Amino acid sequence: MTIDAGLRDSCEIHLGFPHHGAETAGDHLRAVADFMDCEGLDAEMYLGGPMVAALEAKIANLLGKPAAMWCPTGTLAQGIAARIHAGRSGRDTIQLHPTSHLELHEERGYHFAHGLDATLIGEWSSPLTANDLQPGAACAIIELPQRHNGGALPSWEALQAIKARAGALDLPLHLDGARLWSTRPFYDERTYAAICEGFASVYVSLYKDIGALGGAVLAGDDDFIAEARLWLARFGGRIVSPVPMVPDALRLIDRRLELMPAFVARARALAAALSAVEGIVVTPQSPHVNMFHLRLPCDAPTAERGRDEAARQTGVWLGNRFWDLEDAPVCALEITAGEYLLGLPDDRLVDAVTVLAGHVAAAIRPGQTEPA
Repeated sequence: MTIDAGLRDSCEIHLGFPHHGAETAGDHLRAVADFMDCEGLDAEMYLGGPMVAALEAKIANLLGKPAAMWCPTGTLAQGIAARIHAGRSGRDTIQLHPTSHLELHEERGYHFAHGLDATLIGEWSSPLTANDLQPGAACAIIELPQRHNGGALPSWEALQAIKARAGALDLPLHLDGARLWSTRPFYDERTYAAICEGFASVYVSLYKDIGALGGAVLAGDDDFIAEARLWLARFGGRIVSPVPMVPDALRLIDRRLELMPAFVARARALAAALSAVEGIVVTPQSPHVNMFHLRLPCDAPTAERGRDEAARQTGVWLGNRFWDLEDAPVCALEITAGEYLLGLPDDRLVDAVTVLAGHVAAAIRPGQTEPA
């Protein structure tokens, strides 16, 4: 990943993370402080105070689970979940989709930190199906939505089939719900609790779509969360203070969940506009959530050069990173709709993607798929 920071900073429009605007770090912290003053919140120690308890209870209720535990990172939360399922089952293998965050972005922490092995199931370019699940594992981890497929989701019927087969196999399901918050429109506005029903444990992120300064929540039954708190302490996650992450999540969660249908609608409208640009493919064609991918027939360095040319010509920075996909040389640019994207005009973004696609086309000789 190569970034010309000067070029990026010169642009008027910046897509990519964070998705809710160009608020400075100082402004963000001042907003947290104002919220704490307004709500009468004060310092707490070692995650044992009423502020943390309020956030945990709120999310447990949203997800339809008896208990929940705040955690400083999702990587820590999911490793703990996998470890508990392994201990309960007496098995040391977990099942993962090939694009799972645990496999691609966590340095195989499930193995090196928790002593587990993984069996990869399913096809890279598709959500998991019921037939992909196999017997004999500690758990299967299902990502809703699947990030590396552009935020794709299984249909409601396919999701229920996954739950039913897991039950028949006596296979616990863990939900990687890093981006779960944006799934309700695709599932006909069913509640988060209905979506999470049948999952033994659920992880959600508080910074990706909610936009808090950090943090995650792991939810499950009472015994599961009681054990998770032990592992949180053992792995150094029982930090001295939850400020500013926990009060920031309390400050933002209701507002961002209320806006989530608008984020999904904005993603769908922009995807429709960008689908007219020759040389790119929008996946999914109609986004399932508030994110989608633009697939390009080149490797990431070629796409980065096209991004930079688009920035110079249009003043739009399209993103920091292009994801390499299974079938190289194909890469993808991730677009996520948050509050910032709600206020941007389509034409500026279409112009930038058109320049990007034109650069890629010029770099590819006719009849080949390798960059020239």
